[in-house]
Amino acid sequence: MMDRLWLTCSILVVLICLFQTGEAVECYQCDSNEDGIQCPADERFDTYINAPVDCNGFEAHTPGQFCMKITQESPGWRGWRKVTRRCGSRTDSGVAWGCLWSWDTVGVFREICYCESNRCNSAAGLHLSLLSAIFVVITAHLVKFL
Repeated sequence: MMDRLWLTCSILVVLICLFQTGEAVECYQCDSNEDGIQCPADERFDTYINAPVDCNGFEAHTPGQFCMKITQESPGWRGWRKVTRRCGSRTDSGVAWGCLWSWDTVGVFREICYCESNRCNSAAGLHLSLLSAIFVVITAHLVKFL
């Protein structure tokens, strides 16, 4: 009886996720090198003066299904920091949520964060959407029974 309930709930969550992916996600789109006033690299991002764009619309520089926030920072005395927010259509890792960190060969630190909910690339740290978290938990539970 309990297995049947879990299976029914799992199928329902999967169907909800499938319907959710058909909607276009809205993301913030800016580059601190191009507009340091509305898209500051070292200050808090202001969501009141920056309008999100529809990632499937004509305003999106990069069409996609999720949001990205790319932070690059060069250490040292003449160091710099650059923040880019945009839509994304594919990732190097194959995962569309979470953050990846790397160091360039010349010492530039790079953090790329991916998220799937509307306007999720505005914050200093990105968060996993509740629906994605539920989907991961249900999938892990189903895999355990297979």
